[in-house]
Amino acid sequence: MNRMYGLLRLFLIAASGIILVVGLSSNLQRQIFEWGLIPDQYRFGDLYNVSNLKKFKETDMQQNSQLTEADKPAKRFDHVDLYTIGDSFTPMDTSFYAGRNNYHIWLGVNVDTARLHPDRKSILVIEIIERTIQERLKSDYRKLYINMGFQFENKPATNKPAEKTDPASFWWDQFGHQINQRLEFLLFNSEPFLKIKELKAGIMLSWFNRTHTGSLVSANREYIFYDVEANPKSVLSPFAAVGPASVDTVVTNMNAIRDYYKNAGFDEVYFCLLPNKVTVCEPDRSVYNNQITRIEQHPALKAPFLSLHREIRRHPEWFHKGDGHWNVHGKRLWLRHVNKLVEEWSVSKSAAIR
Repeated sequence: MNRMYGLLRLFLIAASGIILVVGLSSNLQRQIFEWGLIPDQYRFGDLYNVSNLKKFKETDMQQNSQLTEADKPAKRFDHVDLYTIGDSFTPMDTSFYAGRNNYHIWLGVNVDTARLHPDRKSILVIEIIERTIQERLKSDYRKLYINMGFQFENKPATNKPAEKTDPASFWWDQFGHQINQRLEFLLFNSEPFLKIKELKAGIMLSWFNRTHTGSLVSANREYIFYDVEANPKSVLSPFAAVGPASVDTVVTNMNAIRDYYKNAGFDEVYFCLLPNKVTVCEPDRSVYNNQITRIEQHPALKAPFLSLHREIRRHPEWFHKGDGHWNVHGKRLWLRHVNKLVEEWSVSKSAAIR
């Protein structure tokens, strides 16, 4: 009996050690996921993952977001190179774009080098989701869109040298970020635990009209949103007051980004500001600050707009049920308009050659 207890104890210690090691390393956890040993944390949508509300459990999430071969352009335009910078709304493979060469930077995830060809038009399209406009186009705009944007061959990189960190923070920097979330995922993301979470979340909503921290539901309970975008008290919400001076600063910085890339040799730089899910699905939740239109129509704006927000606002079904991002229909809208830009620039280039 003592031997059995000893073996059980060793097993529990070993299992706990393995879970801790995997929880400490996001790379190891990602590798184990790729081996199929653990389920995808976000397989039902990021907002379901936060709220655990069964109504927003999108079991066909992958199918609803997947582009196909049919979405690739029938024709590519040899006279245009396309460059894009975007967030988690535009990480699609560059083979879906119609330029001769297509390059993409997922903001904050990767950096690429621009190789401008003198015999081709080079255009840049920058996509920004509404909730991050004031966050990304204010004091950090140069760091994000220039220092971490496209770099240029034969020119010094604009990235500043990494600042020295306190050696005492090494272990936290390597392993500490989001460790609680990773451990919770490893331990409680299986179907039996999700059923328990769903029961608890359903009781919270039906009895107390509350959701888990980080999410909010619409008044008709048909949609779910990030708290930071739907709560009028949040500075990232489209219902938070944005004064004229803030809009002026954003426009000034957009012009500065455009000037930087045009001076580096780009033919044009376009901006595309996408509305939040709550802006589309529950626009009357509070008083809308109308920030995108105010920027687009600002008299000092020099940067041209790729304007999709009006069309998107007519289609709440273009957003995932259990996620804050648009589904494949929104991606197709983006590709259609970006590839139309490529075609228009190709026509102007061909005319110039003739």
